[in-house]
Amino acid sequence: MRHPFPAGLAALAIAAGLGLAACSSGASKAHVATEATGGTSGGQCGKIPSSLPADPDGVLAALPASLRSLYNGYPVAVDKSAFADWKPKTSSKTVGFLLSETNNGYQLALQHILQGELQQAGYTVDTVTSSDEVTDQVADFNQMVEKKDALIVYEPLSSSAFTTAVHNAASAGIPSISLLNSVASADTISLGANDWLQGAQMAAQVATDIGGQGKVLDVHGISGVAIDTATYGGVKAVFARCPGITTDDTIYDQFADSTAKSGVQTYLETHPQKIAAALTSGSGVTGVLEGFQAAGKTVPEIANDSMEDGELAYWYGHRSSYHGVGITTTPPQLASAATTLVKDLFAGDGVKVSAVVLNTPLVTDATVAQWYTSSMTTSSTGNASGPASLSVLPSSELTAILGHSGQ
Repeated sequence: MRHPFPAGLAALAIAAGLGLAACSSGASKAHVATEATGGTSGGQCGKIPSSLPADPDGVLAALPASLRSLYNGYPVAVDKSAFADWKPKTSSKTVGFLLSETNNGYQLALQHILQGELQQAGYTVDTVTSSDEVTDQVADFNQMVEKKDALIVYEPLSSSAFTTAVHNAASAGIPSISLLNSVASADTISLGANDWLQGAQMAAQVATDIGGQGKVLDVHGISGVAIDTATYGGVKAVFARCPGITTDDTIYDQFADSTAKSGVQTYLETHPQKIAAALTSGSGVTGVLEGFQAAGKTVPEIANDSMEDGELAYWYGHRSSYHGVGITTTPPQLASAATTLVKDLFAGDGVKVSAVVLNTPLVTDATVAQWYTSSMTTSSTGNASGPASLSVLPSSELTAILGHSGQ
């Protein structure tokens, strides 16, 4: 998250030391639990609080401690999956793929890559791009159930709006995989990053970098969307320990760079106070950067969870004077993880848990060079793929979360 996407995002557990630790490029591994990323005010500012989600069926308790830590702050309960023992009952290999609007580079890349990977694996892909209206999206999902698609991959704008829809799908024997936004139900499998933890990790780094003092501009995506709510839940939990940091949460960019640019520019022209840093949830970071430039202001540290090419090019080109923070589930990594789960389900290897959390690396000034490529410019509209060695759902992880062999 991404989320980097216009309308929907998030979550099961992935490994300690996910491919990030094994990354020969040295991509820094995500912080977890109460690990301190710095210490300023009273020794607490810059530290991440620790709190695991509800575990009514004991599925988290059964995982290795290193995996449980990835669920720190996870916004919904983690249940035993309704598909722990699922096996396909028909020969159909049609996978429904329900996207939200493709109004940014992340969405376009995810659509192209995931659809291509599924087709290459031999599946028929029923792709539908819905509107940014929750009622339309639920209706499109229900249509896929009525058409008897064998499995559905979807990006929910509203997690709560899908609980009935995924229950009906599960009752019809149809598994579903929610991308980026976590849905609080055993009747679907949420796949993506832990947005709360990502928000906390970004905020902890920012708090350290600005010395626990200053005003931070929070640039939200779409009000009420799970990725935004969870990300800023993590941000607020960290900043609550920093009495010297204040925030402004009035800007919403709809996960679009153009809206982010105009919103930030207008804000800065009417609010002369110095901004110490800015944070985003999802796409829009390049627009935030451009908003500061358009207003004639110095670009402050920006923390983002989309890793857009335009902002990366600026960051890399100004790394001697500019500080950035990034963390994201890249389109290739999310597509690969989703395709892996689809294959495993069709192979009869059920998924034990209702949420699969990917372990994503925190990108800092020390590692930004691993994410930048020479093709990126400040006007680029795509999203970074990350180091070639990056892996967020390795086979060792699958062994822990699959109901069967995972082979």
